[in-house]
Amino acid sequence: MNAATLRQEFSISRYPLALTGAGISVASGLPTFDIAWKGVPVREILTRDFFFAKPEMFFELYREILGWTNATPNAAHKVLASYDATIITQNIDGLHGKAGSKNVLEMHGNLRLLNCESCQKQYPSDKVIGEKMPYCSCGQMLKPDVVLFGDAIHDWEQAIKQAEKCDLMLVIGTSLQVAPVNMLPAIAQRNNAKVVIINEDCESLFKELL
Repeated sequence: MNAATLRQEFSISRYPLALTGAGISVASGLPTFDIAWKGVPVREILTRDFFFAKPEMFFELYREILGWTNATPNAAHKVLASYDATIITQNIDGLHGKAGSKNVLEMHGNLRLLNCESCQKQYPSDKVIGEKMPYCSCGQMLKPDVVLFGDAIHDWEQAIKQAEKCDLMLVIGTSLQVAPVNMLPAIAQRNNAKVVIINEDCESLFKELL
């Protein structure tokens, strides 16, 4: 796939959709989750079991991850927004929204909010900056609005509908190893959409479209 071909695909698409993963945000300076933090794999920390077993350590990492909210969208985010593509993202960094995309399904949640699983009240995530452990007014410990391993993903039914509706699906920056999101390209193909996988050097490709 080159820039000219991708531009042509956008021009004939009536309903473009992008399924994005961590790789799309690498050019914005953000890491993937295949890293360790204080000797512990991040994927091990970002689990529901770890959150309840060692919440202090969890929130220590979470405060560092909040720094991701200072990142800026790169060319790929901006191009998708300019073509008004619907976004289904596994990312929690909020960069699609910053780039101007209006229809964004954040399957794995976001860094903007903290949730109370008892009374359903929500708080801005900066509450963790001033408090060692964030608690709701009802006394329940708050949980970030981030889908941890062991949680149900967000907006699954809506994602299926979007995959069925699109005529072009761009799969960008994801290895499609995490279920059930990895089922969406097959759903799109069954409904006659063209599926294009862009995982190699997507930043350079999209820069040509700016």
